[in-house]
Amino acid sequence: MALHDYVKIDKSRFQDAIKAYFLWKELNSIIKNSHNRGINFPETISETLLCYAMDFELNRGTAGDARESKTHRIIEAKATSNWDRDTTSFSPNENFDLLYFLRLNQRDDELFIYNTGINSEDLKGIKVNKKQTLGDQQEQGRRPRFSVIKFIIVPNGINPQGKIDLRTKKITRF
Repeated sequence: MALHDYVKIDKSRFQDAIKAYFLWKELNSIIKNSHNRGINFPETISETLLCYAMDFELNRGTAGDARESKTHRIIEAKATSNWDRDTTSFSPNENFDLLYFLRLNQRDDELFIYNTGINSEDLKGIKVNKKQTLGDQQEQGRRPRFSVIKFIIVPNGINPQGKIDLRTKKITRF
């Protein structure tokens, strides 16, 4: 049974997430100076920022990253700190109503929010290689990896729904 522990993200938690973002960015920069791979963008930061910007409730339990307050739809959030490309994985038993994608522009400290309009059933139909769909790999108990930018955002012409300017803490909805 899935555990749900929903939390409303207030301004203080939003500001803490922004502070954590800049600390992560500094640490990532130091590590990348001596190693060729940096640190992934922490989901604790990206999910908190998404929830505050879109007025979602953060799920600190299991089964989804967040939910819409009014409809109770389950939100799955995936993020990338590399503007041009991403590699995202999904567990074999992923179940959600809406996939949101967060795309970070580190140079300008802006986080763009995309509502893909895709649920976990739609996701299963995406081809991850020439012979298999994401659903095929999930049925094999695997964690399929693919690019949300390449396979969902670009082909469907999805534009961002919002943006967080992490320097000014300003949220803009498009």
